[in-house]
Amino acid sequence: MTKPSTGRTIVVAVDFGTTFSGVAWAQTSNPESHYIINQWPQNTSGSSDGMTSEKVPSEVTYEYSNSGPKCLWGFQIIDSMPRIQWIKLGLAPDQKLGVGSRLSSTYSDCHRIPVLYHSSAENVVTDYLRSLREHAVSILRSKLGNSLDSTNLEFVITVPAIWPDRAKMATLTCAEKAGFGESSAIRIISEPEAAAIHSLRASSPHGLEIGDTIVLCDAGGGTVDLITFTIVELLPNLRLKEEAPGTGSLCGSTFLNRRFEDLLNERLSSLPGWGRDTLYEAMQHFETVAKRTFSGNVDDDFMFPVPGIADSEAAGVRRGRLRVSGQGMQQLFQPILQDIETLVREQIEASAAKVKAIFLVGGFGQSPYLRKHLRDCFSPAVQVTAPVDGWTAVVRGALEKTLGYVSPLAANPSVDSRKARKTYGMIMSTEYIEDFHDENRNDYHGSYRISVMHWFIRKGDEIKEAEPITTEWQRHQLATNGSYNCLQVRFYELNTGNCEQPPLYLNRHMKKHAILNPVLSKVQKKRISKSQGKDGEKYYQVAFKIDAAYFSAHCEYTLWYEERNYGSIKVDYLGDWGASNHCFMETLEFTFDLSYWITIRSHTFRTGAGNWSGGGDAGRILDQLRWLPLLPCFVFCIW
Repeated sequence: MTKPSTGRTIVVAVDFGTTFSGVAWAQTSNPESHYIINQWPQNTSGSSDGMTSEKVPSEVTYEYSNSGPKCLWGFQIIDSMPRIQWIKLGLAPDQKLGVGSRLSSTYSDCHRIPVLYHSSAENVVTDYLRSLREHAVSILRSKLGNSLDSTNLEFVITVPAIWPDRAKMATLTCAEKAGFGESSAIRIISEPEAAAIHSLRASSPHGLEIGDTIVLCDAGGGTVDLITFTIVELLPNLRLKEEAPGTGSLCGSTFLNRRFEDLLNERLSSLPGWGRDTLYEAMQHFETVAKRTFSGNVDDDFMFPVPGIADSEAAGVRRGRLRVSGQGMQQLFQPILQDIETLVREQIEASAAKVKAIFLVGGFGQSPYLRKHLRDCFSPAVQVTAPVDGWTAVVRGALEKTLGYVSPLAANPSVDSRKARKTYGMIMSTEYIEDFHDENRNDYHGSYRISVMHWFIRKGDEIKEAEPITTEWQRHQLATNGSYNCLQVRFYELNTGNCEQPPLYLNRHMKKHAILNPVLSKVQKKRISKSQGKDGEKYYQVAFKIDAAYFSAHCEYTLWYEERNYGSIKVDYLGDWGASNHCFMETLEFTFDLSYWITIRSHTFRTGAGNWSGGGDAGRILDQLRWLPLLPCFVFCIW
């Protein structure tokens, strides 16, 4: 990617986490000087110097008065107040949580409240991100003074590697509403990729060489996110290649807190003096000391303050302190550690290259017991390390990569290629072949044809970063129907296994992925030619190309017509097939019009019917694209 010209610009990186969030910034004129915001408001006045921490809780609550609701966030929320937690996960409510779903359904937070009935997850996230941005700007103004008014701020925000496209777009929309700028100008990067970039560029020696492969495990408070990279180059610019698609689950260290809270309730709730204050003091000691220092040694007992509780030998309470044995601590950790072990093992097995190291980042990634557990699980040849600045590795790496894009003075870390996380395709029409195609699906349109799926990306395919995948289209429409109103194209996704053959026909297991909306006003309609179809009718015919380029956490589509770039095409990401017909119909916006057809010619076609190349074969086999009936009561067509 070409770097822009120099100018007064500050890059602000935001690691929007499930339980904690971090912010870092740097000037493009001095890209090696990075600053972590570590001062946060602790009172409702908004003063920026109340609490010192490298991160701030990702929590929101509201105070109500005659002037309306006031958003309190982060450290502004006092301990006894109910709060909306895990607000980030509300942007992906249908996301499968993997092995951690058992934990999330079992252990809940006594302080947690749902999103208010008159609001939405998007509104709450927007309020939080707005508070985060306003605080960051306040900190920058305190450092730079009025010169900040003439300084361009460029934002980058991180997202999980397994985040669905719809959730990524929702994150960008919330950030735009929160004042980060236009969504098209806000950069996004996957969290484990950002962490890997910082960890491998950090000054501490890691002993890795070109060709070595690592698993990056970002273990946070709520989620655990993993990805596997091979080192292509270390100096002067770090270059990586993804070896296995990213995975993750909801099995972070918050569930340890929930399990410890259950232990307290089980042991102490029936004793005199039990109350919320006692619970709070014990929980604080667990969070700040025990959870972070326990190494798995069964001989290490921990004492927790439980003021006001009467002595009880059975409960392990003496002189206002609760004793929890090392074995008891192990039992608290085991379910979470086993889930993380499963995720790491899946990454290692999915990688074609031999894994040499496991990097642990994130808050829970600093746990000595987690490190010990993984070292015991895998071969001694696989080193398990917790890099320097592990808790803030994501936000630091996001800052470093973005500086590489926008500053000519910065190193430019990059990921050469990634593994496709899903299978992507579209519907196309081809000539009906007797004894091969389903005879119940054929249709006559000048000749017998059948609609099948064209899968242009398979799960596990290697995709080059920023290198366009080009698809050429020819579109025809009956001249008697007038000129074009739009050229809308729909894409589908399917979560198959690696090397699994995807189905030939559209089915209900496929999800709508995206809609491409080329802006017809930019196409010179008067130059669109007419041609005669096989049925003798006149058709308008327009040929154009779509370039799809893939990056860390997003993709960009560009329309080319008559060798001219007509700009980026807006992509509307869609959700799953609706759970009900009502939602299904609202999402699809049906149009019943079978009066025109579309031709698609790609450089390489791979479908259930075989491998086809462009040129004559493509022209013979592929000349129509339209919708098949999916259900008896629904008829689709492509606009």
